[in-house]
Amino acid sequence: MIGTTGVVVLAIGGGQAMGEVELRMAGGTERFLALAAEAIGVDETVLVVGERPGRVVMVERWLSMPS
Repeated sequence: MIGTTGVVVLAIGGGQAMGEVELRMAGGTERFLALAAEAIGVDETVLVVGERPGRVVMVERWLSMPS
């Protein structure tokens, strides 16, 4: 799952404040609880950088390169 991108559907507060992300997987989407070092708002794109037990992923804000 590390390296997967997704979208925040419930704001992540940063630190230990969980939010929720929707990740594209196996031709569909699944939702996971998410933690991040900094606060990330709804509809922002994130990158999964780690996993924890209990369907929890560690994410960072995904900044795409301008075209």
